[in-house]
Amino acid sequence: MTRLRHAVLPLLTLAVSGCADLATDAGVTAVPSRPSVMPATQGATPASLKIDASQIRPMYDRRMLAVDLPTVVRIATARNIDIKEAQQHVAASRGEHEASIGMIFPSLSPNITSLGLQGALSTPTGIALATFKHTFPAAALEWVINPGQVAYEIIASKRRLEASEQQDEAVVLETTRTAAVQYYDVVLAQAQVEVARRARREAEELLRIERLRFMTGTGLPVDSLNAEAALAARQQTLLNGLNSFYTASVALTINLNLDPSVMLVPKSGTLKETTFVRDNLSIDEMLVTAVRYRPDAQAVRDLFAAAEADTGATIWGDLGPQIQATRTFAPSPPTNTAVDTLYRQPIYHMTGGFNWSAATFGRIRTATANANIAGFELDRKLDLLQAAVVTAHQTALTARKTIPFAQQEVTSAEEALRITLKNREIGTGLTLDVLITQDAANQARLHYATAVVRYNQAEVNLLATMGLIDPAKLSDAANTLKPSKNQGPHGAR
Repeated sequence: MTRLRHAVLPLLTLAVSGCADLATDAGVTAVPSRPSVMPATQGATPASLKIDASQIRPMYDRRMLAVDLPTVVRIATARNIDIKEAQQHVAASRGEHEASIGMIFPSLSPNITSLGLQGALSTPTGIALATFKHTFPAAALEWVINPGQVAYEIIASKRRLEASEQQDEAVVLETTRTAAVQYYDVVLAQAQVEVARRARREAEELLRIERLRFMTGTGLPVDSLNAEAALAARQQTLLNGLNSFYTASVALTINLNLDPSVMLVPKSGTLKETTFVRDNLSIDEMLVTAVRYRPDAQAVRDLFAAAEADTGATIWGDLGPQIQATRTFAPSPPTNTAVDTLYRQPIYHMTGGFNWSAATFGRIRTATANANIAGFELDRKLDLLQAAVVTAHQTALTARKTIPFAQQEVTSAEEALRITLKNREIGTGLTLDVLITQDAANQARLHYATAVVRYNQAEVNLLATMGLIDPAKLSDAANTLKPSKNQGPHGAR
């Protein structure tokens, strides 16, 4: 079948390439321990971004909580509602599996019977009326089973249990990925606020200078107006940046199941460009790893196996033999009423046979179609999974190539701003030139901060698409957040 080849061929390719850590025994569905694809060391001179949200006021003047990436991941995996819900789905699937196993065993029906009889008796002196009242316990063991149907139902419930466990793991993976990406969104929002705050300070200083020049008769009114307009624009940018920061914080608190009015800020330090997937890992190895280790892909495989087992259960349930046996346990009746036929009870009863119906073939056709649909879902999942890996890899490559250009943009823009300010001081430059170069420098700083954060997010997404992300791996990123002894006022350098 196409879907089976689709799932098996990448594994065979990897086995030929000699990657023993990804091999699996035939017939074993359990996923082995996941390999490590993180590089042993980071680059010698990785790009870095200073983090300092100490000047951002908390929303509603309430508590502000400083967090880093390992803390965010740890809280998310401990408090996220989606994870708790997925765990309950696992518990429900486990209960269904236990119930299917319980169908093998007979059911016990204990009961208490009370009889009151009145009738005529023959005595030596004639006929007399008598009343008999008796209460006695009894128990019946009843065993009704279709062997083939029960066997397939056990297999189907087992596969659904495995699928729910894989889906639980997939929820943990997605929650971890989302928490990491949202944390970096908060970092980027903080950098945007810092850039906007610096731009406002520069605009305030320029307005002060222009007003002073106008008062002394060496400046033009238009220059003061331009400076005032620039300051107003930068104040709006700062307010919008603060709102974006609050929005990013609220989004993160939802994932962490925290009070949204508590503002989450990144801990002060230096965020470095972090590579979570080593460079020498080929795209083919990434695709094979994703097919092998993505829990949601394994869940779809398990659901496909469960659908096939459901087909077998339907066939056996409608066409297979059914056995029914009953054994009754009750105390012997009193000797003086043994002649009463109402006390005669069957000890055991056993039947075996078939129950064929014209609806059987329709149910079998439905079960077969459902199995085919599950197979198509598996094909679609594998296609989407591999496409996600390629997309995430290309995004990471592009983001990494962007960082050096962003660094060069900051260096050139800040040098151009320095020269423009110098020319303005000696009277050879215009205020408009200063405003333009200030905007360019601020945009360059923002581009640099965006490049570093987007690269880290792309690496997190790439690691997640391969199914290898977990809190322990992301906790290694704590080493990339270094406390800064001399925390500068700027968020981009």
